[in-house]
Amino acid sequence: MEEELFERIRTLVSVGDRYVKKRNFELAYDSYLDALYAIGAVIAYRETGRLMSIKELKPFLQVKYPDLYGVLERYAGILSFDEATVTALKNDILELIGMMNLPSPEE
Repeated sequence: MEEELFERIRTLVSVGDRYVKKRNFELAYDSYLDALYAIGAVIAYRETGRLMSIKELKPFLQVKYPDLYGVLERYAGILSFDEATVTALKNDILELIGMMNLPSPEE
């Protein structure tokens, strides 16, 4: 299951990158935010052995992984999308991947 989640993260980051190149920042944001939630899903799965709904995932991350939760909260609900925002989101994703010892999506 973890490998499928890693592949999902890689795919979502790649799709987000393609949208950035096309300057479609809203769709890039959506892809990167989904990748961020997938990172949370991997972390929760590693600890609990099960996939969690977003409703379950957020409180779990808030207590156990406040750094990841903070990034989710920072970006969730953004309504205006620009290159700086999506670039910052991607950079935060890459930093979290490193912190959580997950495979890089850029491999």
